[in-house]
Amino acid sequence: MEIQAKNNIHIPGGDISFNADQLSVSNEDILKNLGMQLADADDYILTLIEQAKDVCFKHVKANACYAFIDNFSICVDKQEIVLNDKRFGAGKLVTSFLKKSEKIVVFTCTIGDDVEKESKRLMADGNALEGFLYDIIGSELAECVADGLHNHIEKLVAGYGMMVSNRYSPGYCNWSVSDQHKLFSLLNGNTCGITLTESSLMLPVKSVSGILGVGGNMRRLKYKCNICNDKDCILRKK
Repeated sequence: MEIQAKNNIHIPGGDISFNADQLSVSNEDILKNLGMQLADADDYILTLIEQAKDVCFKHVKANACYAFIDNFSICVDKQEIVLNDKRFGAGKLVTSFLKKSEKIVVFTCTIGDDVEKESKRLMADGNALEGFLYDIIGSELAECVADGLHNHIEKLVAGYGMMVSNRYSPGYCNWSVSDQHKLFSLLNGNTCGITLTESSLMLPVKSVSGILGVGGNMRRLKYKCNICNDKDCILRKK
């Protein structure tokens, strides 16, 4: 089954920045990354978390870039998405969830590399716990920026009578991370300063890239983690 793009409305892409006060990271989510629950945390660890959050938020440089792709097709049987003639082996889950799309949005977002540098500095100085906390908070902040972009696009397309899907990234849901280079090429250089290594690692590391679907019949749902085998996905707890 192959689905072709249907919507002729052109929506321009763009970029957006976020201030630190537009972002939030919960202590509960940080503790989950430490294998703890909020009820288990003592005053010492909670104080460390608050101190780490204060510093990390001061180092955030949150930016996101996005483009709407009108020329695309989705083949659920082949588990493939074609965007501007570039083929992506996105897998069964992603193609199934995006099959009703009328447009595809390609995006990147980042918090910059300052939080990562602070994390590495702390670890090198022997402050392993604090460094690990900075690393966790950086990952949560990057996902928070992705949420902010997702919300921005949702409001934008609502003006055209459309809705958004969940977002999906190479490296998750059985979608090979090697597709990152093709994904980035669709943004025509507007990647918020994010670059890729030969092995498709994003630099700065605390960055997120991916796609989402737009259309009149799309829905943004809770992530169906029970049917996905990516145990390390940060969205598994959302």
